[in-house]
Amino acid sequence: MPFEPPSEQQSEEDMAKEQNQKESAPQGVEQESKEKQKQSLFSKKIIIFGAAIFIVQFVVFYFLTAKLIIPATGQQGSTTQVEEKSDEGPPVEPQIFLIKDIIINPAGTNGTRFLMTTVGFEVKGPEAKAEIEKKEIEVRDLLNTIFSSKTLDDLADVQKRSGMRDEITQQVTTLLKPNSLTKVYFSKFIIQ
Repeated sequence: MPFEPPSEQQSEEDMAKEQNQKESAPQGVEQESKEKQKQSLFSKKIIIFGAAIFIVQFVVFYFLTAKLIIPATGQQGSTTQVEEKSDEGPPVEPQIFLIKDIIINPAGTNGTRFLMTTVGFEVKGPEAKAEIEKKEIEVRDLLNTIFSSKTLDDLADVQKRSGMRDEITQQVTTLLKPNSLTKVYFSKFIIQ
């Protein structure tokens, strides 16, 4: 078949079809893009909603654990501890007795230097505290003797203070009932 030029009518029809296809193609692309946008928006909404639900569940779980479960187990443990202590008798709360502002001249200073200290005695219960209060003058004298026998180097050395505490404990215990003195503290220790 030899090549025939298209007729005008046929070419107009072809052109109209092509035009329709060109016009319908952008509409199809637009519809597809709109559908994708709707799907991505839907996905974002699901993620945000899911995250909100997760956070709410986490907070509820935290409060349930912190307010209900942990205190319930803590109360059970504390009642057994109280029961164990009640078998031994009521616990005796330690008492602190302070002898304030003891001022002495260390050995070998010829009165040019001084130590000012406050000594605290931890004793077992109010009875032991009343006993050491009655003997405050004797305890003060004992402390003056112990501190004035120490040189300036002995008093300034922090490592030797535990030895001084032991010495004070031994000496003061002779004035009190056995096992009533538990600890000795230096709340103020100033060397000038």
